[in-house]
Amino acid sequence: MRKESQTLFGLMLSSFIVNLGFGAILPFMAIYANNFFHVWDWGFVKVNIVTQIGLLTSAMMISRAFLAPFYGKMSDKAGRKPLMVVGMAMYVVLTFGFGLAQAFWSLFMVRFFQGIASALVWPIAESTVVDISPDDKRGRNLGWFILSMTLGWSVGPFLGGGLFALSELIVATEVAAFRVSFFFMGAISSVSLIVFNLMVIDPKTQKAKMSIREIGLAIKEVIIATGKIRPGIPDFLKPSFWRERTGSLRALFVMGFSNGFGFSMVFPILSLFLEERYFLTPEFIGIVFGIAGIAGVTFNPIGGYLADKTSKKALVVTTAIGSGLMLFFLGFEMGVYLLIGVFVGRQMIQQINMPAFRALQADLIKAEKRGLEFGNVQMFFNLGAVIGPIIGGILYDHFRYDSWNIAGITTYGIEVIMIITTIIAFFSALVTLLFVKKEDMVVFPKIPSEPDKEIVHVVLEGE
Repeated sequence: MRKESQTLFGLMLSSFIVNLGFGAILPFMAIYANNFFHVWDWGFVKVNIVTQIGLLTSAMMISRAFLAPFYGKMSDKAGRKPLMVVGMAMYVVLTFGFGLAQAFWSLFMVRFFQGIASALVWPIAESTVVDISPDDKRGRNLGWFILSMTLGWSVGPFLGGGLFALSELIVATEVAAFRVSFFFMGAISSVSLIVFNLMVIDPKTQKAKMSIREIGLAIKEVIIATGKIRPGIPDFLKPSFWRERTGSLRALFVMGFSNGFGFSMVFPILSLFLEERYFLTPEFIGIVFGIAGIAGVTFNPIGGYLADKTSKKALVVTTAIGSGLMLFFLGFEMGVYLLIGVFVGRQMIQQINMPAFRALQADLIKAEKRGLEFGNVQMFFNLGAVIGPIIGGILYDHFRYDSWNIAGITTYGIEVIMIITTIIAFFSALVTLLFVKKEDMVVFPKIPSEPDKEIVHVVLEGE
């Protein structure tokens, strides 16, 4: 029990610090890049700045997509912690890299390697949480872990906006102010590596602290293993990949792809939209993201608790639909306070969905294949997130300055993207509803007591 608590707390604290850093950087990436990117004009084709911003997200997602299953499978054999500690070390270096990047291609490479670090850390970390959790506490522990990620993301924009405001007082340009902020976050992110190494116990070796030599060997092993990867037809394109998996797991892959596609169409250009249409400063945009994140964060443990006490499938389906509906309204003109309210509502629903979805996939995956299949779910999310920002960037640039009056309500061009994301959310919810089956589960939650059954009926009806 002590090891479970120590590992979970160590994962949560290091996760919070890492995501605090990226939460202070990524919401402002579109504004940052818009300051020094330029349109590529090759005569026969033009690539606009918004599309380039979308490509930055794709750079991260494509490396993460193809490496997450590989590293997940590797962690099933070699242990979870050695791979994660390599990824955490990469995060420290890459946070400084955001500030050092001088052009599109250098920023592109930072994002590409961030995807590798992400593949080494997050799917394996989620597998670790499941490894150390009793069956009836999986949803709860996943909820707490995801809470730490979300809390970092939520506080990050406040911190990033504040650092940007302070940096503007000592440097001459907006770009330089962002760079100073990124360097400061690089220093903070180094703390996450120390916390992770001292506190997180590897479920396989049952030890926590790794020596400098052991970390060096882990880095060497990851480099050697990655270097042995040879180009070929991806497994998910082979018929055998789909034949070997249950219909329920295939449905989760579809939902993962849909979630990645829908999320990445919106997020990379959202801060640019708020700056252009609502004339918000970077500091105020940080406040908007931060308020929504902080409000939503409280619902993450609730989502984990409900996942343990009710039907995970029903919870995933209803929250996917609710999240899609909230995004639908973001393209309509509204006051700033109502806009924040929509952000908050969407975040609350999404934070309930996240632990429920992870707990559902844990119930469908055998322990010996957990790293691999968690990696596969992440792969499909990332494949969607490779395509989403490119299409989102093209659509946003095309409809960027358009607006329409519908029934007396001003609707901005970004609503085209919001309609698409809503349709995708409904589609993924339908696939989950129809194809996730109880008979495919390898872990069955405990039957609730009589009072718990009443709670289940009131909160959310089961399958």
